[in-house]
Amino acid sequence: MRALAAAVLLFTLSGCGLAGTDPAARPAPHPAADKPLPPAPPPPPLPDQGGACAADVKQCADGRYVSRNPDKGCAFDACPDANNH
Repeated sequence: MRALAAAVLLFTLSGCGLAGTDPAARPAPHPAADKPLPPAPPPPPLPDQGGACAADVKQCADGRYVSRNPDKGCAFDACPDANNH
């Protein structure tokens, strides 16, 4: 009886080991730690006209903020006159 129980247990465990052996279902292997990753592609080119500037701002003496203006080569806009709130 023990031999039969051991055979059933062995058969069951061997069947569990075969489950999920579909090669398409396996996760991709991790790259080797000593092999460097390929370089990333270059960023897309920025448009020639208009475009985007850095998102930083400059605080004026009166506490208001001005941002960079793409029409002025990304220079900061002039601070507003403190007398004209």
